[in-house]
Amino acid sequence: MNKYQLMFPGSITLAIAGILLSIYGLVGRKLFFYIGLVLVVAGLMILGTWITRAYTYICKNCYTRINVNKGEALFALPARSACRRIYCPKCRRKMPCKARRVSLRRYVF
Repeated sequence: MNKYQLMFPGSITLAIAGILLSIYGLVGRKLFFYIGLVLVVAGLMILGTWITRAYTYICKNCYTRINVNKGEALFALPARSACRRIYCPKCRRKMPCKARRVSLRRYVF
């Protein structure tokens, strides 16, 4: 297994642990709340990195392949099934783009 295959379960684990620590921090010590917030943000950043490496998006109008950044990968609004509204540099507006899975084997060193 390479590091990109471990990113998705690791990011989900960090986010869940962060949420649980934040809830415990609201009831108990405030230090756990802040540690939980840091874990949630770290989990989201790792998840965004994994999405940018694992998926590429294709514009449905001009068929341009678009590699998105972490913010767009996490917070782009869904358009239809397996589609997201992503900014197309060729069309110069947000268009529904279909997600295409990229093989992570090219990242094996």
